[in-house]
Amino acid sequence: MDGMMGTAADYTGGGPDGMGHRQAYTRLRRGTVPDPYDPDHLVSGGWGQADTRAVYGTLASKASIEQPDPVRDEAISTAELILDDPDSDVQRGDRIKAEDGRIWDVQGYPHADRNPFTGWQPTLVCDLQEVIG
Repeated sequence: MDGMMGTAADYTGGGPDGMGHRQAYTRLRRGTVPDPYDPDHLVSGGWGQADTRAVYGTLASKASIEQPDPVRDEAISTAELILDDPDSDVQRGDRIKAEDGRIWDVQGYPHADRNPFTGWQPTLVCDLQEVIG
């Protein structure tokens, strides 16, 4: 690294196998389709045409809340996904799919905190929410 600060992946071996306990996730992003009312304008398409990309990191659970209702039972879970590459292509509105099939919505804007003394940005942190029911 020649005196430069690297990412978390640089210090843990990098690549899909480098960090011993990290997992692979799939980032889903809606594609765009022509607006049926204005074909010159593009709008978000459905999740069936989603653009996918592999990202690597660790999921940390935050909270899980049950909201029973006479009509339905709803469970809301929140988590934080810590990606080992601060330049990972994850944005507000994307979805993250775990290997076990769970799908999380990215909430707010992912952030890559910067060390104020060195400028080092080791990770990208994404707040996630999953709603079932």
